[in-house]
Amino acid sequence: MNFFKAIPLIIWVTALSATAAPRFALVRVKDIYSALPATTALQEQIKKEHEAIMKDQRAEQLRTIIGALQTLQAQLSDKSKAIDDASNRKLAQAYEIKRQEAQTLQQEFESFKTEQEKIINQKMVLGMRNSLNQIVKVSHKLAQERGFDSVFDSSGSTNTGVPFVLFSKDATDLTADVEAALKDSEPKGAAAPEPAPAPAKQAPTKPD
Repeated sequence: MNFFKAIPLIIWVTALSATAAPRFALVRVKDIYSALPATTALQEQIKKEHEAIMKDQRAEQLRTIIGALQTLQAQLSDKSKAIDDASNRKLAQAYEIKRQEAQTLQQEFESFKTEQEKIINQKMVLGMRNSLNQIVKVSHKLAQERGFDSVFDSSGSTNTGVPFVLFSKDATDLTADVEAALKDSEPKGAAAPEPAPAPAKQAPTKPD
């Protein structure tokens, strides 16, 4: 999900004078968001949770079963060693049992993985929204204090992918000021967000 394309931010400010020419300012919301410590922390946490999915017990078990299947398949395909029909049927039966076991376990793992990724995505969306709301709030406050009528996100794009601000001449850019204000407002020694339930590792593709 790309908030910067889907929801270009426009920060409106009440006009200070009805007769004066409107005053506009710009803010590069995407740049501010990328530089936030909260953004870095969120990205690191999301990465760890995706990695944790791949370490789920079901994924580990599935890898073990896949290894056993490959061994059985190699034995069944080995023409250099003659084996009797009874032994061959036994190997084929063991292979089929393992294959069904792998198929069931992979379905369970994929269901688990889907649910965990949904939780991770919800957390990512919430974290982004909180940060963007804070950027809007600080931009609005600075613009009001400095007498601007409107503030536009010069880093945003419309739903068609066209830059939201097509042209601006000598417009004041408040990006650095917003970044400084956000930095000053950060709580000292804030606790890191708690990690989500451990996600699971994607299982290897089952053999045909």
